[in-house]
Amino acid sequence: MTRRGKAKIGTPEDIPWMFPGGRPGHPLGDDRIGQRLHKIGIRPRQDRSTALFTLAAELPAAILARVLGVHIQSAVQWQKASAGDWTAYAAEVSRRTTS
Repeated sequence: MTRRGKAKIGTPEDIPWMFPGGRPGHPLGDDRIGQRLHKIGIRPRQDRSTALFTLAAELPAAILARVLGVHIQSAVQWQKASAGDWTAYAAEVSRRTTS
């Protein structure tokens, strides 16, 4: 059998990445992973957006921004787009009792 690609073949102990790339010592690039996912019917950009909007509807923007490492304004925009309403969140948290 003749190999056509340049990706390294080895054992998991030899390779630190789940998807080793064609260049020795480098992982597979985002664009190549995206192409592979598209071939099997997965749309990563659409799926990522769905996941972000779901999180935005379930978390306050401040927490979303901190957890994902994005700017607070981005988190607020995602929250507005997902129709998440967290205006009463701080008041609800302040009423919680610790037991």
